[in-house]
Amino acid sequence: MRASRGGRSRLIAGLLAVLLLAACGVTPDDGPQEIATRDLPADLLDPNPGTSTTLPESAGTTTVDVYMLEEVADGVHLVAVPREVTQANLPNERLETLFGGATEAEIEAGITSGIPADTELLGVTVDEEEREVMIDISDDIFTIEGEALAQAFGQIVWTATEPRAGGYRTVRIFVDGEPTTILDGEVANQEGPVTRSDYTNLSPPPP
Repeated sequence: MRASRGGRSRLIAGLLAVLLLAACGVTPDDGPQEIATRDLPADLLDPNPGTSTTLPESAGTTTVDVYMLEEVADGVHLVAVPREVTQANLPNERLETLFGGATEAEIEAGITSGIPADTELLGVTVDEEEREVMIDISDDIFTIEGEALAQAFGQIVWTATEPRAGGYRTVRIFVDGEPTTILDGEVANQEGPVTRSDYTNLSPPPP
């Protein structure tokens, strides 16, 4: 009996399929194989995978404010920028990050630091009874003068007295271990401790 045209076509198609499987090294009996759960990536096992690409804060750190400088319409003012520290309730690490200068992104946005790059933070101690921060820095701070120096001191004082940094009110600055006269926001000499109010003219503009 002669095969119908439709039957012949199905036969040819079946033979072609077998030939293709053989050419690829796959036998007709091959099929999907189950993958053990232990071999699956962890994110495929999560029933509610996250969609955010934002990196979280590092374990054990807190984002805090330190103060840089920004030029606005009426002059140069302090501006708060974020940094990560492990001890948010003390000014020490905040000051360390302050002396690290502005980031590339901040500089591109017009935010800078007036503290000379070579200036070293030599030590930070606090007086709990007087609510005072004592900061020792290198004499490289005096490679600038006038308004620039006053603005640099303003950065240091505002960062050290950030309310969430322990609530310290006054700052006393030493240079290479020795007490020094510093400039306030009006470029006037100040003996002894200073406060934020001595740099009111540099206060960040209201939002």
